[in-house]
Amino acid sequence: MKQEDKQYEEWLSELKNKQPILKNPEELTTAILNSISPSPSRSKPGRRKFLIGAWLSGLAAAVLLLLFINDTYLSPIPQQNEYEDWQNSTSFSLPENWKEMGLQEKNNYLSSQFTRHRQLRQTRIIQLIKENRSK
Repeated sequence: MKQEDKQYEEWLSELKNKQPILKNPEELTTAILNSISPSPSRSKPGRRKFLIGAWLSGLAAAVLLLLFINDTYLSPIPQQNEYEDWQNSTSFSLPENWKEMGLQEKNNYLSSQFTRHRQLRQTRIIQLIKENRSK
């Protein structure tokens, strides 16, 4: 066993210390270069289709983005008088005898005003939706 180990160590050290001898290094270089396959981007025909598809989808995304920006910033602004009635109806005045009213009367008055306002608002919203659908 020791002899085999020594022999193994000798071979190993001999292999480590020897320099390779190259005969015809230029032939070796040309053989290596010839064995290398061409780049994968030129060899696959599907790659070109993929690049064209990616380019077209990017162009479509840009067009959609421009359309959304156009719709957001350049769309006509509705006239103020269409919504004046709706804005004015959000406030209401208190009755003249507010200071003399009791707590229960104030509560009843405010809750009736709130429910009336909510119903008016709901009917106006429905009316605006119907008007906008027809456009």
